[in-house]
Amino acid sequence: MSTTLDFRMLGPLEVHAAGGQVRIGGPRQRIVLTMLLLNAGRVVSVDSLVETVWGARPPSSSRTQVAICVSALRKTFRSCGVHGTLIETAAPGYVLHPGEHRIDTLVFEELVADARARAGDAAQAVRRYDEALALRRGPVLSNVGGVVPEQAAAQLEERILAAYEEQAELRLGLGEQGALVAGLAEAVERHPLRDRLHGLLMMAQYRSGHRVAALETFVRWRRRSVEELGLEPSVELRRLHERILRDEDGPPVDRPPAQLPAATRAFVGRDEAVAALDRLGSRAGRDGVPPLGLLVGAGGVGKTALAVWWGARNAELFPDGQLFVDLSGHDAHRSPADPYTALSHLLHSLGVPPERVPSREERPALFRTLVADRRMLLVLDDARNAAQVWPLMPNSATCHVLVTSRDPLRELVARCGTVPLWLGGLRRHEAVDLVRGIVGPRRVSRDPDAVAQLVELCERLPGTLLAAAAHLAGRPHWDVPRMVRELRHRGVWTAGDGGCARDCRQRSAAPVPRAGRPPLPGVGRPVHSVGDPMERGTRTRTPAPSGAASWLADGVGH
Repeated sequence: MSTTLDFRMLGPLEVHAAGGQVRIGGPRQRIVLTMLLLNAGRVVSVDSLVETVWGARPPSSSRTQVAICVSALRKTFRSCGVHGTLIETAAPGYVLHPGEHRIDTLVFEELVADARARAGDAAQAVRRYDEALALRRGPVLSNVGGVVPEQAAAQLEERILAAYEEQAELRLGLGEQGALVAGLAEAVERHPLRDRLHGLLMMAQYRSGHRVAALETFVRWRRRSVEELGLEPSVELRRLHERILRDEDGPPVDRPPAQLPAATRAFVGRDEAVAALDRLGSRAGRDGVPPLGLLVGAGGVGKTALAVWWGARNAELFPDGQLFVDLSGHDAHRSPADPYTALSHLLHSLGVPPERVPSREERPALFRTLVADRRMLLVLDDARNAAQVWPLMPNSATCHVLVTSRDPLRELVARCGTVPLWLGGLRRHEAVDLVRGIVGPRRVSRDPDAVAQLVELCERLPGTLLAAAAHLAGRPHWDVPRMVRELRHRGVWTAGDGGCARDCRQRSAAPVPRAGRPPLPGVGRPVHSVGDPMERGTRTRTPAPSGAASWLADGVGH
């Protein structure tokens, strides 16, 4: 069986076989072998070899000495167990047939080409670049002289540096800027006149939260470029400098995202739901699955308020940030949000520049990679169905997810095993407390019976109570009985007009999946639609606004 050789040029020239490193002769043999390896599969003329070894004034025996070098190389390789013709005589010179033998420069080029082809999957591409860059063992061909080998070494070093820059750009897109700063700073020191390296270093410094250092890098580079080259930095670098000055590239990733809306000060009640969410929060990091809370109820019942209030109260549980997505699943004025568009915004929030966001199909995988092992909260508000939620679900046990919806999202429940928290109206004393907190204790205590009627007319729904209380707070000349008369005059929920409270009761009576039931159709496959045909036609119905809801929203009754 023939021995396979490993030719290494990305560092000092070396040849390795199964038994270890193969000893190559003196400088002339190294030059001849290098020339053959650089042109593997192509004929290298004897004249080219002579000129490379001796320059413009070769000795009269130069052609004979080249033949002696080739013969010595053949003998060395045969002694290692190489069968067949590795170096063939072919007019007007010689050709090295790589065959099954490995040449590290060819391996490098294949890995870089593969990395570039995988640019849409940044994590995979980075790994390919890692494999390629690991082939460099030191200065290329540092033990080989001659003009041509030295020129080839410079070209190979340029390709290696370009691959490093391409990988650094991808790693910036993956949010790895903190790990890049030191290496980029060292590369800038070795290649002080390289424009792109300075830009990458500036971006890594800026996104690591070191904005001043990024600006100083630009100032030093501009001074050197003008003094040594008589040129201003490139247009791209100047534009980057301007964006950093204006702080346009978003918050540094080292500053965790804090996207939750402001929590309401009028939050009351929900003790059982809060306790359930607290228990869920204590599970973070266990079971290998993301803790998932599902808040279900009609519009105006306070699902979003609860999710935001709980997230704000427990911010210390999520040191790596809080993300918020409005899915607009039941918004009468907007179409439901596309989850893949939402992923694009989430990736940007996590430090991925817009131009580095991958294709739609690849966004979920990159998002899961970026949040892996991070202690974060993700609130997915007003989901229309499970298909809208599933692409946004992380796979990390440390990333806590809260989903709010008017729909029970049964397929999501079946896939994730979570138990929905159904929200209805507040208790009477909680509803009164909510009104008191906005209207003031004096006006509430003045007419306790009217306040009781008010909260019942609003069916103790937080959204409607807040609107009614806000109307009262903005009209100090009104008393609570007048507000009650206005609501009754407008034929509110007592007329059975299909308002929010009735819708909530209907949904609360809907069956919920229990242990022991067969899985829903489609579970374990990509989510497209809920399989239960009884849900069709009702699951996406947005409750028609009641007379009071419309009146309160429009501000009528001044």
